[in-house]
Amino acid sequence: MKTKTTLYKKIFWVGSTALLLGAIATKAGILDKTADYAVIDTPANTCNCHSVDSTSYNLPITFNNNVPGDLQSFNSQVQADCFAWQEFIALNWPSGPGSTFGRPRDYSFVQWETYMPREVMFPDDGSKPPAWGTLVSDEYSALFKSQKLLMQKTQTKLLTFVSKIEKNGSEVSFSPNQAAPFNKPSWLGAQNNTNVWYEIMLNKDYYDYVVKKGFYNAQVQHDTVQKNQPINFPQGVYNGAVGAIELKAAWMEAPDPSSPKWARYKLSNATVLDPITKKLRKTVVALVGLHILHKTQNQPTWVWATFEQIDNAPDNSNLNGPAPSQYGYNFYNPNCKAQQVTIKTKAGDSTKVVSCNANTSPPYYLNQANPVATQTVRLNSIDKKDAAPINALMQKNIRKFYPNSVWQYYELVDVIWSQSFQKDPTTAIQSPRNINISSMASGATIVANSTMETYVQNTNTCYSCHVYSTIAPYDRDTVNNNVFGDFSFAISFAKYPPNLKQRKMKAKK
Repeated sequence: MKTKTTLYKKIFWVGSTALLLGAIATKAGILDKTADYAVIDTPANTCNCHSVDSTSYNLPITFNNNVPGDLQSFNSQVQADCFAWQEFIALNWPSGPGSTFGRPRDYSFVQWETYMPREVMFPDDGSKPPAWGTLVSDEYSALFKSQKLLMQKTQTKLLTFVSKIEKNGSEVSFSPNQAAPFNKPSWLGAQNNTNVWYEIMLNKDYYDYVVKKGFYNAQVQHDTVQKNQPINFPQGVYNGAVGAIELKAAWMEAPDPSSPKWARYKLSNATVLDPITKKLRKTVVALVGLHILHKTQNQPTWVWATFEQIDNAPDNSNLNGPAPSQYGYNFYNPNCKAQQVTIKTKAGDSTKVVSCNANTSPPYYLNQANPVATQTVRLNSIDKKDAAPINALMQKNIRKFYPNSVWQYYELVDVIWSQSFQKDPTTAIQSPRNINISSMASGATIVANSTMETYVQNTNTCYSCHVYSTIAPYDRDTVNNNVFGDFSFAISFAKYPPNLKQRKMKAKK
């Protein structure tokens, strides 16, 4: 359902550009007038996307780096799933010169890896974030002066697991653990006895909005909502602006990157912060999970898409079935044995047992002992009606166009979208936002990524958590700390400049 304003915007855009783009594209044979998003790039590699049971919805997929801003309309799960695949391809398009789509052991960043990390977007003193393209903050670099060579600001993938580290008695926040369970260990151990690292990345439209509005400063956020103005991130537009995108990625370590196993994964070089030693080290990581949150004009409640590498974990209903490859599963061992781990506590060494019970939160934190393998299974099967056949079709086309591409080994888990138009609030509202839950559609009743919602697969789905997003806390206006943050948790990490007394104390240190 569209408002008149939405239709007028689309008519204006089409009217002002159709003569130019239409003439060029039609002559080249690359404009599909029936498409739900524009196809105006090179026609070299395109394919159709549809479900076996829903061939009436047949969307073109173009293999390039143009992230679609929106669909012309969202009318079915098939459209939502195909939109997610178009996003996935464009966001994972290589950014390095000479790279091709998914070339094995290509360590250069794909497009979304060049976006801005949440920690850089929101400096710890509430100051304006650095220039677009910066991947490491000055603050983080200062913590490791002896390791500056690791901290190249535009070339370093920095992954941290612990939620904070202390410097001179103050806490500095970094990348998150998993979202849940809260107040207990939530790390995920791979079968190679390494933990999964996480990062949150924000696109240029998100960055520009935060900078323009000054929302990197918690005080400015509060000044805005005090005027009863809401926080509404920019919407993507069909054939237009991309809109705000927030991504969360899960990476497992690949200590033996030359192994044939890793030809099935997107690999990147990373610098990681060891939670025990608090020291940085270099490693190679393999992408195992990716959330794509995208706000669009037709979906102001955001499009929620999530992907995984196909070797992650088996369905709970098919534990005895064969693994997708000879290398077995990343997070499941059919011959699992409980492991006894010695951990460090304030009272001295202690012993904990990591059981083989699937999807069970581990019994210790990673600052107490090194990770070991945990057991994970998928509780909600991938939608057999739409997502599974669309995955098979897209994987087939990737093999056709890019025979060795690592992306043929990734799959869409599911997409959540709203069947009714739920417009942005026009005034500041409290969290949680009251949305029409019955309108939120997906292939499965509960949508969960086994690498990021491992321990809450049967209780939550994406928006159930994100309706509780808030603006950043500000101790001089606590009454507004619970104002809704437009489904994004990232904005709540904004800080505010220290007062004069705090600045003097900091200067003395």
